[in-house]
Amino acid sequence: MMCNYFRFGGVAFDLPPGWVERCTAVVNNRLDGRINELDRYLSANEIVLDRCKGVGVLTREQAINLSTAGPVLRASGVAYDIRRVAPYGIYDRFEFDVITTPNGDLYDRYLVRLREMRESVKILKQALRDLPDGPILPGKKSYQIKVPAGEAYSRVENPKGELGYYVVSDGSATAYRYHVRSPSFINLTALEPMCLGHTIADVVGILGSIDIVLGEVDR
Repeated sequence: MMCNYFRFGGVAFDLPPGWVERCTAVVNNRLDGRINELDRYLSANEIVLDRCKGVGVLTREQAINLSTAGPVLRASGVAYDIRRVAPYGIYDRFEFDVITTPNGDLYDRYLVRLREMRESVKILKQALRDLPDGPILPGKKSYQIKVPAGEAYSRVENPKGELGYYVVSDGSATAYRYHVRSPSFINLTALEPMCLGHTIADVVGILGSIDIVLGEVDR
């Protein structure tokens, strides 16, 4: 459904009646409360602190040298978010903070994600407030785009980091060649240095803190 909704230059159909009101109610009245619950249950939990603080440390230098991205990179103190450094879509219209933490351990990777959830809600509130009226797809529907010959690389800030597509076109309707830069695969290269010196039980938490998608890794 989600992949079929987008079109070049717009979307497939308009939002159904009542959707904006329902979405606004969820964003304004529910999401902050749910995040607060997670914060209360986990952030000062004795077991969480004992198992996460100082475990799986990835230094700033290691995070940069291993080309990590997303929360894994920002939890090591690197304020890098593509929505800020190379804005796309309408992200340049939104007010939000790039969350970083200094320690690069398992707990900081959790904390960055928790705080980024709050920033996401902040963005949603602005998007709903400024949601425009007007045509959903200007001009004639196009199901296939003929791309000029050449090459291009484009990237977005995925929840797990930089998701990039490199495409080579020979001028036909299909790509001559393309390559996907998947953040799960790149971030996984940091697993070994984060695990050194820790127990087997710690490896489970460290791997979870990278937040990989296996299908993205082994494609």
